[in-house]
Amino acid sequence: MDWVRLLSRLLQAESLPGQEGEAAGLLLEALKGLGLPARLDEAGNVEALLGEEEPEVVLAGHLDVVPAGDPGRWPHPQGAVAGGAVWGRGAVDMKGPLVAMLLALEALAQRPLRGRVRFLAAVQEEVGGLGSRHAAGRLSPLAFILGEPSGRRLMRGHRGRAEVWADFEGEEAHAAIAGPENPLFDLAEYLLALRELPVGPGLKLTPTRVEAYPGARNQTPGVVRLYLDVRYEPEADLEALLERLKALGPASVYVPEEERASGEVRMAIPALWPPYRLLQDHPLLQAAQRALGQGEAGLWPFTTDAPYLGARAPVLGYGPGDPALAHTPKEHIPLAEVEAAARDYALLVEALWSAAR
Repeated sequence: MDWVRLLSRLLQAESLPGQEGEAAGLLLEALKGLGLPARLDEAGNVEALLGEEEPEVVLAGHLDVVPAGDPGRWPHPQGAVAGGAVWGRGAVDMKGPLVAMLLALEALAQRPLRGRVRFLAAVQEEVGGLGSRHAAGRLSPLAFILGEPSGRRLMRGHRGRAEVWADFEGEEAHAAIAGPENPLFDLAEYLLALRELPVGPGLKLTPTRVEAYPGARNQTPGVVRLYLDVRYEPEADLEALLERLKALGPASVYVPEEERASGEVRMAIPALWPPYRLLQDHPLLQAAQRALGQGEAGLWPFTTDAPYLGARAPVLGYGPGDPALAHTPKEHIPLAEVEAAARDYALLVEALWSAAR
């Protein structure tokens, strides 16, 4: 398999959430070239299976990326190979890890199999995880290995994130004749109170944006919306925080939902990305640490599909690439990093198979 060319083509195939078809087709072609039966499921996730007997380990990742942005800000074109690395949106988050998984499948296919390994490349991770939510409903593996970038360090989870909206209602009026009733004043008082609000342990609350509707500059708004970013640990009481936010002032406070669709699957997904933690002493995590010769597993700074997959089986995080490069115009992945991760993925799969016996 010419994996460098494959990765380059994947990076050139812009695969924004809901537009993953071209990238999915490239992966299907590569998997069939390896002699593996591959398919798209009802949501458009790419899936393939190597081996038949249990236990099953799933190599999991996602197809979609955030926009690449202004091409002038990138040092190299999308998919370019330069300086021993492949450059482009998705190099580390996470088409590079997906290609490393394909290389691991290619290597495992040449060895005696003591279990089976499933490859899963999900859609719409960046916008709520529709693909993984759908796939998790029918899978019951021994474990998932989630390939989000980690600098090839084992990871065991992350904190959660919620987007909270606080709406302040008012009367639309021409600014020349408007009275003192104005939702912007309510917002100002709310923000001052918010600054003094004790949010509780394991919680971080940050106001990030304000929008006014209809939005004319010579009109008082009918609605002013404050956007709040909440980061929370598994032990945090998010519901209690929402109640305190509701009691803080005359605002309608809620977590919004968005209708998402892919293939035959449609879901209402809240702006809530749950936390995930695998216990440090979990036997499968310890087996993985021994296989790679690593110490204590880390925690990702960002959210992933781990909570939806983790509802079915333990999730072990491991991926090539510097996570600090994700979503930046400097995103690239060294070729040697992809090859090393491929060897490690094969080791991890075999170690988990052995741990189950």
